[in-house]
Amino acid sequence: DTSREAGRTMRGDMLSVRALSAIAILALLSPPVVRPVAAGGVIAPTRGVTDRVLEDVGQDGASTPTASQGNAASWVRKALRPKLVDINLDDAKADGGALGSSSRPESGIKDLPADAVAVDVRFDYVVPDTNIEGTTARPDTLIACKSFLVHPESVDPYGEGRVDRFKDLGVDPDLDRRGGEDVAARNVNIVAIEPMPGMHHVHHMHLHVCSDDSVAWARHRRTFKDALDPGVDELGTTPAKGDKPLYCAPPSWDRGSGCHGTAWTFLPGQNGVLFPEGVGMRIGDGPLDLRRLILEVHYDKANEYPRTRDRSGIRLWTVPRDDAIVHRAGVFSVADPFARLPQSLPPGEKKVTYDTFCPPGCTKRFETPMNVFASMTHAHLRARRVVTSVGTPDGTGAVPDEGWRSVVNDDGSGTATGHFSHEDQKFVPVDFTVKAGDSLKTTCIYDTSADNAPIPFGPSTQDEMCMQVFLYWPKQYTFLCGYYGDQAYWCGDAGMFVPKDGSDRRYHSEACHVEAGQSCDDRNEELGFPLKDAPDKGEPITFLTR
Repeated sequence: DTSREAGRTMRGDMLSVRALSAIAILALLSPPVVRPVAAGGVIAPTRGVTDRVLEDVGQDGASTPTASQGNAASWVRKALRPKLVDINLDDAKADGGALGSSSRPESGIKDLPADAVAVDVRFDYVVPDTNIEGTTARPDTLIACKSFLVHPESVDPYGEGRVDRFKDLGVDPDLDRRGGEDVAARNVNIVAIEPMPGMHHVHHMHLHVCSDDSVAWARHRRTFKDALDPGVDELGTTPAKGDKPLYCAPPSWDRGSGCHGTAWTFLPGQNGVLFPEGVGMRIGDGPLDLRRLILEVHYDKANEYPRTRDRSGIRLWTVPRDDAIVHRAGVFSVADPFARLPQSLPPGEKKVTYDTFCPPGCTKRFETPMNVFASMTHAHLRARRVVTSVGTPDGTGAVPDEGWRSVVNDDGSGTATGHFSHEDQKFVPVDFTVKAGDSLKTTCIYDTSADNAPIPFGPSTQDEMCMQVFLYWPKQYTFLCGYYGDQAYWCGDAGMFVPKDGSDRRYHSEACHVEAGQSCDDRNEELGFPLKDAPDKGEPITFLTR
């Protein structure tokens, strides 16, 4: 044990020396470049300018140079590439622990650093009775959102020497006192993340990262239209409770929300993740930091458990050592990130295959490769297999058949076999790189033999999805890449698109077919079912420019 601890200490010292050396070299390479920034981990893209890599950007917008600015910078990046370690997963679930507890709560993450401290972003919420007409659009589906302000406990986030909760928002003094949650963090360097689903029917959770002027963050200081959320500093552990839940469109997918991606995504069966050495996230007020967050919780079959109290959330494991984070981790969602695919799955089929793409037209915007270290698949009850492959196009823009290399599927083996389970959707270790100009193809295979009507794509568990989520470094602006409609691919933020034209349309368009080779639309039409239009039909879209 002593030798193992000495080895860990030596690695930590080496990382510190390498990090300091890298900073010194980078400082000599180029003077600071001022960039427009937005809080919450994004650099606001300048119109007509290529997206920039999100790495080591200060609060004033000053940045270190990219690899394209010289061989020395490239060498530094190579030197600082963290050793890929196994993601330590454990089927044991964290029991949650008490907020503000002096003792460390239990964790299901193996090899969690001894000095790690938990920071919880967590609901305290009574599920309303969705059986009452008008409560939600569908009684079985409830999506709730809650705003949090996370900050170092040594920092007064509101100024004037005291924490006056959310005093800077709105004109309603009652809301200013009672809206949102204030989370003070003892440590700020995030080295592991652990989900805390409060009940079996939590379908997913997203932790959205928002800017200081986010309209969505201001809106979701409360979770009900007819009741104020109690403040933990006033009413202890009294949960939020009401009859009219405030509608929540997932903020990072909602244009104009002021939210710019997710710091985490939870799906059923997921366990905690310990990041590779040198990779992580940070709490603070810099442009890459986590500060204003919205926790989104999707409750499946909500009508079956009215008035149930839920404390679902995300636990951030933090350490005091600033040199623990050399590269910022990012979350990247591909395929069909928001269940918009147009062709419904035909009923009565043993095998239905849907291919969808993150095209070269989007990935060519990367200024540095994405180093992917973990992958998670998401689909619903009829999915049987999900495989993602990466390919580099030839001169025509197409990827030759032999050019596709399978990099992830549901069991993380890197092969084209494996079984998808809706109850076991966790991050698995992978190790591959996505370079500028590559294409990512995600193939989802379904069994609809028990159905007697077409199955559309949508958010309900009774609908279907086809999605892959990656963890990677260094963080970039692009967090969505995939199907949007017939005119565009999603590429970047919720309001960022590249056109669906040229070789991208010819070789990297979505395709759905049954086992006999017939397209899904043709099969549905043959069975007498109406077809759907593309979701962006007639929609005016502004595309990204270089």
